[in-house]
Amino acid sequence: MTLYCYMLLEGQKVSLGVHPDSVLTQDYSLPDGTAVHVIVGEEEQDKLFALQGILDEEE
Repeated sequence: MTLYCYMLLEGQKVSLGVHPDSVLTQDYSLPDGTAVHVIVGEEEQDKLFALQGILDEEE
């Protein structure tokens, strides 16, 4: 499974298998060159975790 880097609302950086096109994000590049998908809103963050839960069940 490909992992994507997300920045959560609290500023925590996590790697998840949910494709960034599945949730509303803003693309951002960190100073070290890492591409991060910044979550846009609490509803989208909840959706991200729900989708990751589905992926985890399928494994």
